[in-house]
Amino acid sequence: MANRTDPDADTVHGANPQFLVDRIIRVKIYNDAYWKEYCFGLTTESLIDEAAKLDYVAGTYGGRRRPARFLCLFLKLLQIQPEEEVVMEYIKQPELKYLRALGCAYLRITARYPTIFQTFEPLFADYRKLRYRDMYGKISIIHMDEFVDWLLREETVCDVTMPQMPKREILEQTGMLQPYQSVLEDDLEDLEDLERSLQELQSSKE
Repeated sequence: MANRTDPDADTVHGANPQFLVDRIIRVKIYNDAYWKEYCFGLTTESLIDEAAKLDYVAGTYGGRRRPARFLCLFLKLLQIQPEEEVVMEYIKQPELKYLRALGCAYLRITARYPTIFQTFEPLFADYRKLRYRDMYGKISIIHMDEFVDWLLREETVCDVTMPQMPKREILEQTGMLQPYQSVLEDDLEDLEDLERSLQELQSSKE
C-alpha cells in the first residue's frame, strides 16, 4: 500500500502519475530508508515540514545512485496528487525556497502548458541561491530562476524526464497565452527614466 498511487488520483499524460518517474529510479526510491521512514504517511500538509528540511535539489547521486530526498518527495507528490491550488501555494509562498522548487517540478510534469508558463515566468525574478547535487555527488550553487529555466528547457531534470513543451509562440498564436512580458521590464523602464533625468540635469548645468 505504501507505494501505491492514491486510488482517486487521475492519470497524467495518460499514465499512472508515479510512472512518470522511470521504473528503475522508482524502485531505488521505494527501497530507500528515507522513503520508508519519513514518506510513508505524508499528506499535502505534513509534506511541507519535510520540504522545509531540504538543503539541496537533486535526482540520484553517488556510485550506487542513491535517490535524494528532493526526488523522494517529488515521487510522493505524484503518489498523493495534491490539488493544483495546493501546489500553487507551495510555489507562491516566499519563505521555503526548496518547497517552491519542489512545487515547480511537480507542476511542470502535471499541469497544462499555459498554466506552467503563467506560473513560471514571474519566477525568473527569483534569484535566490539553491544548492544542487549532481549525479557524482558534487554540490554546486545554482539559482531559482536557473532551476525554473531547466524545467522549461531541459529534457531531464533531477533524473525525471520532462514532457515535451510546445514553444511559447505557438500558445500565443492559438490564443492560449498573452504575448510575453518580461518581469524585468519595469526595472528597465525605471533605469531609462533615471538616465533621462541624469541627461536633463547635465543639460541644465551646461
